[in-house]
Amino acid sequence: MAKSIYIYSREILPPSVEDLLYEICRNLAPDNITPNDPRVVVRGNIAFGIMNPTHTLLESGTSLLMGQIFEKVENWGVPLQDFPDGSYAMFRNGEDYGEIVTDPVGSRAIWYYKDEELFIASTSQRAIIMFLGSFEFDERIIPWMLSTGTSGPSFTWDKRIKRIPPDSSIILNKSDWSVTTKSNLIDLEPVKRSDEQHEIQLRETLRAFFKSINLDWSRWVLPLSGGYDSRGILCLLLNTGTNNQTLRTITWGLKSSKNVEGNDAFVAGNLANKLKVSNIYYTNDISEEPIEIIIDRFILVGEGLIDNLSDYLDGFRMWKAVFENGIEGIVRGDEAFGWVPVSSSLGVRLNDTCCLCSDFSNLKDYRKYGFSVQKLPRNLCRKERETLSTWRDRVFQVYSQSVIQSALSDLKLSYVEQINPLLSKKILQQVRQLPDHLRNDRSLFKKIVKSLSPEIDFSSSASSTPPEKILKQKDLVRLLRNELNSENARTIFPGDFLDFVLKGINSRDNLEPANGKSYKAISNFKKVIPHFVKEVIRSEIALPFIDSNLLAFRVLMISKMFMTLSRDSIMSK
Repeated sequence: MAKSIYIYSREILPPSVEDLLYEICRNLAPDNITPNDPRVVVRGNIAFGIMNPTHTLLESGTSLLMGQIFEKVENWGVPLQDFPDGSYAMFRNGEDYGEIVTDPVGSRAIWYYKDEELFIASTSQRAIIMFLGSFEFDERIIPWMLSTGTSGPSFTWDKRIKRIPPDSSIILNKSDWSVTTKSNLIDLEPVKRSDEQHEIQLRETLRAFFKSINLDWSRWVLPLSGGYDSRGILCLLLNTGTNNQTLRTITWGLKSSKNVEGNDAFVAGNLANKLKVSNIYYTNDISEEPIEIIIDRFILVGEGLIDNLSDYLDGFRMWKAVFENGIEGIVRGDEAFGWVPVSSSLGVRLNDTCCLCSDFSNLKDYRKYGFSVQKLPRNLCRKERETLSTWRDRVFQVYSQSVIQSALSDLKLSYVEQINPLLSKKILQQVRQLPDHLRNDRSLFKKIVKSLSPEIDFSSSASSTPPEKILKQKDLVRLLRNELNSENARTIFPGDFLDFVLKGINSRDNLEPANGKSYKAISNFKKVIPHFVKEVIRSEIALPFIDSNLLAFRVLMISKMFMTLSRDSIMSK
């Protein structure tokens, strides 16, 4: 439930740093809640500030951990020790070294900056820019924002700021002020066992891990949907966990979704009733606030790192209610058990949201607008003798979790803490040993969840507003057009590119509801088309097309973040 900034300095820090850190924390807080008072410490050469801290925060001397460790580790705050298993962002401090550590999949992004006098690490790029009092926009982020709606695998908003890779640490040697990177290899190496033996191993690992979880359910809740992930966690906790008599669940979606059969919300409610656990339903229908306020809050809270607006059109009203109801943490179902089958390189990139502008028919000529060359980093390229399925799942763990899932998490972390038990190092080690056919479509994980679950169907539709409906609403279309025509946008993008995007924007006032007959017919038709047929069509016949309104929204995000970070950079002056 916090964002933090941690500063190492070669010189004693001045008293003014304390006031600056308080101001940074106040500026990072969402505007729709009254957050807990910032936690600010300045001790000689070390300082840190934490926005909206709660009881979940761990401190050991001047070492910090936001999140949770899944094992008992007495010396977690000592630099150069092994990385503990857990979901966290960790800041270690010792006499000779400082160390910033990410968890096994980088589920919580940490950014850092270094010069001759300062080493700054933070879970917020905005915080670093506020502290430095300057902003150097990195134009290399633009192609990735356009093609993926994220910052991509390598770049940040400011060319001086870097991301720490997953399952890694940046170590600061205080004596010579040098930094080194320490990383554990993330690789999938199937082990020769029978399917039955793989199943026994994974079942036992899951059972042993969830038996060890001991959360205070007066502070934590489990978000429950109609899918496999959260149902698997719930069943494992009830079957093997301790202290689960007071376990609580929450579900969210449109008010109209709760009683729609087959919907996420409907299925989650039935499951909670069947298993006799508490379930609170939060509605996230579109806010009555002006659309400008909703979008600005979405971009500020998430720092423009993800374009997935669907669950936040309520202006974070739901997360405000969760925070004000005393919930301090959520147990998320993010996982890495596999993904849908793929039959081409394009299929891998699309499934992992690691696609290039050249993968889309309306962006393949991106270079003619003067944008930077976009290439897949070497560590995300397919290895020799690596199957498509193994490549897909390795990229998902190396990139998708640390870039996309962490950005989705960041939208919530200003309001609640979050842990991802299915991303435990122990569980990941077992998954990385599975053969492709047990990871394709998450087949082994689904089999295990079904065996633990009561006979209640899994959901067949989402409980939130479809993205294609959101971005074509009249008020949002007006906002898109205004921003793309703004002076700010035209200082970042060439005019011919903005004109191209503006020309494609369209509006529909009366979109058919998501449960309409034609929508269902199209949806059912898509489901029966084999994945390999879809990929042949994409790769050999016609490249996929990014929705024009979605593309415009991504341009809007870049424009607004440029303006936001420019303002942040003068805050300390």
